[in-house]
Order: sequence, then structure tokens, then C-alpha cells
Amino acid sequence: MTHTIRIKAIGCLLVLAASTLIFSCGGNDTKDTAADKPSADSATQKTDDQDVSYNLPSPLQIASLFKKSGLKYIDGVTNKQKDPTKYTSNFSKSLNLGIYGADLAYCVLNKQSQEAMNYMKASTQLSGSLGMTSIFEEGSFVKRFENNINNEDSLRNVIAELQMATDTYLEDNEQQQISAIAFSGAWTEAMFIGSKVFEKSKEKSLNDKISEQMTILYKIISVLKLREAKDPGIPGLVKDLSGLLDVYNNFDSVKKSKTNAKDDDFGTVVGLSDQETTELIQKISQLRDKFVNS
Repeated sequence: MTHTIRIKAIGCLLVLAASTLIFSCGGNDTKDTAADKPSADSATQKTDDQDVSYNLPSPLQIASLFKKSGLKYIDGVTNKQKDPTKYTSNFSKSLNLGIYGADLAYCVLNKQSQEAMNYMKASTQLSGSLGMTSIFEEGSFVKRFENNINNEDSLRNVIAELQMATDTYLEDNEQQQISAIAFSGAWTEAMFIGSKVFEKSKEKSLNDKISEQMTILYKIISVLKLREAKDPGIPGLVKDLSGLLDVYNNFDSVKKSKTNAKDDDFGTVVGLSDQETTELIQKISQLRDKFVNS
């Protein structure tokens, strides 16, 4: 039986990653926008025509949680590889598209304008090499992004519009694997940045958010498995992310939790020991380094 697979709320490029990391210096709460709020149903759904829809948590929802936890800017924590021509396969382009986007958002929303433009240019170049130049041209997104570089509210609107455009393009062209791969890169970079900031700040609420984000990893893996035939790099990515999930699920703190973290809904927090946190951060760092050097 053939299934149509739609991956909602995880557009590609800087869109999904920028949304994933919309946070700024300090930990002031902000009003939630419609994009920040969870969808009506974030669970896997099957309709009568066997159309399967995986609704991962909204990137802006994840962003809001990190922002409220006080993620601060640290110079040099983002990907130093700003030459997108290094990435030659569609897989490495898609993966690092998400990573660049996460870095871009981290810089923009911490008022690092020049760094933000560097990542914007890299993201635009990678998207073009994946055949999506028309999306940027038709919406004048790059120009609008540059014109509003210091206006967070305007940037959020541009990002939301670009996300819808890319989601539609990839679905219409049956290229949802790009979204899935890019989201994996964006999620990994978000976790990497969060963990590095935690190492310096030892902010418990930030550590809780890192643990919380682990509870959606199995959903990301499930989405990737459904697209394995679309890109030869996906099986390896599934293995890498599954290895990270196995490390987490084998922690005593997770095993002793009342519910198994692998089966929890988004939002469950497991209090990790210092040793477990250190091990998890090391694993995330290894994975992220592998991705940026792929």
C-alpha cells in the first residue's frame, strides 16, 4: 500500500531552523504568537485514504521554550564553516541548511547582524543548489530579511511566510525528505548551542529544556525512516540519531522516570544527573561536529 507522507510545521532552510532558535539574550517571557502555539494535534495521524501526517512540535514552540529559559549569546559557538560550496551532496546540503539556519537565528535575535548576514547568504546559496532559488526570488525574502535585520517582530513574520512557501514547494514537488533532513540538522544545532550555553551558565532551566527536547527525537527518527528511499544519506542519519536516543534512554534517570521518555508526549522533562548531562552533551557535540563536517 502506498502512503502519501506529509511533514508539517518543519519547513526547510533557515525557516525551520530560524524558527527553532528564536531566542535572544536574557530570559524575558514574550507573548506567544500563533506560530509559537502547538498545533491542534501533534500526534501521528492516519486518514481514511492512508494519508499519513507527522506533526512535529512547531519550531516556534520550541523556540519559545528556549527563549524563556534564558539562552544567552556566546561568540564562536556557531558553525565556523561559512562556505556552502563545501557541501556537495543533496544530503549534506539539506542537513547543513538546517544548521546554518539555526546559527542565523541565534545571531539575528542576539543582534549579531554581520554574522547573521553571513549565515543568510550561506543558506540562500544552499537552497539555490537544491533547486529552491525561485522561493526566495518570488517573495523577495532576502531583501526583506536584510531590511528588517534589527526588527524581531518583522523577522518573525518574514520567517513564517517563508516557511509556508517552502513547505508548499517541497510538498508539491514531493521533496519532503529535504524538510526532514534539514529539521534534523536544525534540531541538532539547537541542542548543541543550548548545551554549550548550559556548560558556561549551569542554568538548570536550560538543562531541563535540553532534556525536554530529547522526548521528540523518536518522532524525528520516525519521519526520517519514512523517507529513507528518497536520499541515500538518511539511513546513516537515522543510525546517528538513534544512537543519541539510545544513550538518553539508557540513563538511570530516564529508566526510573514514571513514563518512558521514548514514548512521552512533547514536553516531558526528566531530571538528569550531572554525569548523565555531561555524557549527553558530549554525544550531541560529537554528532554536531560530524554533521558540519559531512
